[in-house]
Amino acid sequence: MDLKKPYTIDEQIKKLKDHGVVISDEAFARNVLQKVSYYRLSGYMLQYRLSTDSHEMIKGIRFEDIYTVYCFDEEIRSLLRQYIEKAEFFYKDLIGNKFAELKCQTPPYDQHYDVKNYYDKVGITKTLQNFTKEKSYYKDSAIVKHHFNKYADKMPVWVMLELMTCSSVSLFYHALYISDKNVIATQVGISTSTLENHLHALSVLRNKCSHGVRLYNSTMNPPVKFNKSFLRNNTAIRNDSLFAYILMLIKRLPSDDERKQLRDKLNRIVKKYEKDIDLNLIGFPQNYRELMYIKNLKNIT
Repeated sequence: MDLKKPYTIDEQIKKLKDHGVVISDEAFARNVLQKVSYYRLSGYMLQYRLSTDSHEMIKGIRFEDIYTVYCFDEEIRSLLRQYIEKAEFFYKDLIGNKFAELKCQTPPYDQHYDVKNYYDKVGITKTLQNFTKEKSYYKDSAIVKHHFNKYADKMPVWVMLELMTCSSVSLFYHALYISDKNVIATQVGISTSTLENHLHALSVLRNKCSHGVRLYNSTMNPPVKFNKSFLRNNTAIRNDSLFAYILMLIKRLPSDDERKQLRDKLNRIVKKYEKDIDLNLIGFPQNYRELMYIKNLKNIT
């Protein structure tokens, strides 16, 4: 079967009109489509379709409506990236330092390279092999050159985790013995299974935000693990929604000040677009502002 025929910008505008999108300012639409691909924008049209198996739009949907939702999604991703980084750095540091305390106490302090120090030996082997590729992305950095020349390309576990992707850090934690996982999880006051789930979810959110993947009107996987009583008392929360992932991120930030910053900035973005977005499509319940307050976050895990 042939792939889809490529369309010029003018043909894309015609196609949008044929589907029922109202375009009153073609110059504006053309300018947007030169910066944001038709394919990327099409994901933000899904909510406006007459049915899931039709490309026809409900009557009166304007090109500006679609682009505004795109802009909201873009601002949310940009905001979340800033705070995902803060959480990522915190957990890289915590896991690396605690593993070093637990395992790397005798010369040559390279026990993190020995699969015997992990429960999931197959998983850690793959993670360490993948790290070799990840490390090559930094081959021109002073850190990598220094350890290559002085330590035969080996590096301390805390340096290794610093260079790992968020996904690899999640897999590294997953591979640990339960007793070692527990020492780390205890530092942040949660169970090992919850921390494992949150690290996985954090890596998924990071990848989506870094690669510009649509968050609006999307289901998130894995579902975020919350306290059962919290979910029982807040039945409107879907733990596979963007809001659930945002709650997880706020909870996993290292300080109350950072939690407040993220909450306040997020509230400002939502207020800016509240007339143009459907909060249900990102899993925001009516009391979403209240749920993000620090005193209420204590009960979610």
